[in-house]
Amino acid sequence: MNSYEKWSLIINSLIALGLFGVILVTLFNDWIKKKIFPGRLTVEILDKNGELTTLDNGHKVVYYHLRIINKRLVIVHKCRVFLKRIQKRNGSGVFEDIPLSVPPNYVWTPAETSPEGVDIVLEKIIDFGYIMDNGREFKPTVTPILNSFKGNLSKNETFRYFLETIAENYHPRKLIGIEVSWDGEWPTDLQDMHKHLIIKTV
Repeated sequence: MNSYEKWSLIINSLIALGLFGVILVTLFNDWIKKKIFPGRLTVEILDKNGELTTLDNGHKVVYYHLRIINKRLVIVHKCRVFLKRIQKRNGSGVFEDIPLSVPPNYVWTPAETSPEGVDIVLEKIIDFGYIMDNGREFKPTVTPILNSFKGNLSKNETFRYFLETIAENYHPRKLIGIEVSWDGEWPTDLQDMHKHLIIKTV
């Protein structure tokens, strides 16, 4: 085999490998992206004081939101957030599980036009929960609410809500915990709301 034939063989082999690589990428593009460039999501509390809204009947309600942040360059597709577990702190300070037969899902903001799953380029916001000025409970903003649901938090209680974020190209290794405590007070200055209803990640 002369020099020309050797180079011809090398070039033809490289072309064949290149074509084979193009075919593989075409056929397994989504799978390759998921494996090499998986999504990564983190959760932050948007505002520890919540967002004050006045209803049509004149009552005030404070909504709490969570920011779902995409930490990678890849777009996270059709993301949904579920409430997978609830714990309540007992008199001894130990957190005990509350039965949760069907994990409900959280609602993306704005709730009126929210789809079940959203694509996240940089970040998206979910409604986490709310409390009314004449109410006795902090209520998670989840759907559906079954009659057996025991996740509403009352005065002098501390709950831990564990969230799971799932998307087409993302699945978490662990749940995200958000702890909520409330002393039953509704302050005159809502800038002090965080002193009474305490929300934090755990």
